[in-house]
Amino acid sequence: MVADAETQLAQNPSLDTKHDAAGAKHPEASNDTKAGGNPQTGDRYEVAPEGAHSRLDRKDERNHGNALADAKRVEKLEEEAQAAHDEAIKHPTAIARAHGNEPSRGAKKDEEIIDDEEEELRKKDEAKKQSKEAHAHHKH
Repeated sequence: MVADAETQLAQNPSLDTKHDAAGAKHPEASNDTKAGGNPQTGDRYEVAPEGAHSRLDRKDERNHGNALADAKRVEKLEEEAQAAHDEAIKHPTAIARAHGNEPSRGAKKDEEIIDDEEEELRKKDEAKKQSKEAHAHHKH
């Protein structure tokens, strides 16, 4: 039999009614109608004006060299993300294995198909190379 909230609180006065089991604040427990704010003080966070954090804003404190360095850093991060994405497409089981999980049958089948296609392309390239060598040899 489940007791109502008031009975539970009466039986356990140290019960935290403002947070759930994971420590998150219950929305109805807050007097503030808006979300957010400093959990220690309860003060609302100051909200930045629209566009305040634009990387391309030239009115900020960065000089041209710093802006270029930041652009190169962001470009490198984007290239790394693209490479990781391409690798994930090439090896569909890699993500599951990286997370310590058994890949799905579909991912295993996809990887098998990709491996078979790569092997077939490699054989075709080898055959083309041999064909070119044979034709070059007959011309002389």
